[in-house]
Amino acid sequence: MNLKTNSRTVAITRARVLRVALDPLLTDLTLTLSRADADCLVRGWIDQHAQAWEVNIATTGGLAYFTKAESEAMDPDQSREMDDLMRIVGDMVARPQFKVVTQAALSGRRPDAVRILEPIVEKALADIAPDIDRDSPDGHLLARTILRGFATLLDERADAERGTLTPVPRHVAPRRPEKPVTSPPLIPFLSRWTEFETAKRNDGRWKADTASNAASSRKLFLGLMGDKAASAVKRQDASEWRALLFRVPRLYDKARDWRDLPVREIIQSADARDAVAEPGVEPVARLKLATVDKHFGNLQEYWDWLHTNGHVPRADTNPFEGFIQSKPKGRHARHERDAWPQAMVEKLFTSPVFSGCKNLQRRTVAGSMVYRDARFWVTLWGRLTGAREDEICSRVVGDIEFVASIAILRIRASKTVESPRDLPVPEALLRMGFLEHRYFGRDPEEPLFPELIPQGPGKRRSAAFSGWFTYYRVRTETYKALVDFHSFRHNVSTDLQNMPGLNMGWADEITGHDSPIRASERQRYAKGVFMTHLKETLDRIEIGVDLTHLDYHGPRGVAAPGAAEERREFVALAERDMQLKATRAGRARKPRR
Repeated sequence: MNLKTNSRTVAITRARVLRVALDPLLTDLTLTLSRADADCLVRGWIDQHAQAWEVNIATTGGLAYFTKAESEAMDPDQSREMDDLMRIVGDMVARPQFKVVTQAALSGRRPDAVRILEPIVEKALADIAPDIDRDSPDGHLLARTILRGFATLLDERADAERGTLTPVPRHVAPRRPEKPVTSPPLIPFLSRWTEFETAKRNDGRWKADTASNAASSRKLFLGLMGDKAASAVKRQDASEWRALLFRVPRLYDKARDWRDLPVREIIQSADARDAVAEPGVEPVARLKLATVDKHFGNLQEYWDWLHTNGHVPRADTNPFEGFIQSKPKGRHARHERDAWPQAMVEKLFTSPVFSGCKNLQRRTVAGSMVYRDARFWVTLWGRLTGAREDEICSRVVGDIEFVASIAILRIRASKTVESPRDLPVPEALLRMGFLEHRYFGRDPEEPLFPELIPQGPGKRRSAAFSGWFTYYRVRTETYKALVDFHSFRHNVSTDLQNMPGLNMGWADEITGHDSPIRASERQRYAKGVFMTHLKETLDRIEIGVDLTHLDYHGPRGVAAPGAAEERREFVALAERDMQLKATRAGRARKPRR
């Protein structure tokens, strides 16, 4: 390489400069752009700006430096004089200096010249190749091509003003080839259900019983619509499936006459039974709207999961959307359940479980025996605190702790992210000996209510209580539609709202409702002081029934005499009931001869 000098010192200096300049290319010689591609991109950029220059001159009547709006805002003569002055200055000062600097930058004699022109290079790169890094080999190639193009533009501008410019054919920058859009392979619609269910359970949105219930949605779609290809499931299919769901009988998979029939045949059998039914006979009960919406919601979520994970084309829309009306939440949803009327509350807490029953097997018959089992305690917890059924039933002994000498129940892994909280034990339960019967002398890992044997797909202890509570209310005439255990929350919320001067942040902490006030109150006080406020608030709740006859008069701070034996008796009875239930279910499953 010719370094254009006879001086050894100058030659070494120039060689070092050259090495530094070529270092980025020496480290990575892989170029994705050819010199022809770079020239084409830069020429297209120059043509674009040249066209813009010409258009501006045409629209402003010969003005190059001002837009039409700017020239109209100025006096016509003033704007023309200013434009001429700027052209003269540009011709005399700016253009010659830019040309010298550009030539110096291209020759490499002046490193500072590159820095002077860097704003022009960066702007051009942002316009023609925004994805290319300035410091990459492609970036260096484009930068030098831009500088050469800028020098050519200056020369062409001068030739145009002298009238000696030869028209040059315009070049259009090549469009990068678009990546071909590949459609996902055709799969049966329900073939990914196991992966979907696993994902829902892993992220904590589904529990075991939720997954089991959702599986019935898959079963109903497969039985009614078949397992067609995912991309072939259209909105009319969803509409037809919804119409068929409303015709499916309730308990269709449990009734002996229908258990082994396909779902479509079950619908036909139910329709035929209604057609020949005598006047006054109730028609076959079908799936309710809430149940149909749950099935639709499961399939809607499943389709969204397929879409997110690339199992259906991105352009496809969810065929199950738009059928379910949005449901009110929080305070707006309170009309979906009614609070317990005071007369029903009084009747419930004066019924045999709380006033005295015949014996442990005959809890609905009046007598003299009061058993402090889960049925007794959980019902009281619900009305006195508004805690959810599963929040109480699923606790272990270690969930009871003491903060500033206040006994609290730690509620975790509940229904919503706002639900975890520490709930003081109400004074009424302490007077009844709750700690003496359920806390003192027990292993922290032991279930608080071991007689509630886990049941159902989710193995929840609340399932053992829920069925009994419905049965008990029917037998004691305290059953009413839309009034259930969860309705106790509405009673407690009403009690709290009616307390004069109550801080609503404390009310939200007790019921587990999220609010800015609740978060603020948690941060304002030390934990012991905060628990004192909550304890005083809970103790102000009155249920309107005298329960002083249930007070415990034994020794405090230790296990109640005979409490362990009673718990074992409660568990033994629950296990016998489970065995009887399994025996009856087995008999029902046997085919009739």
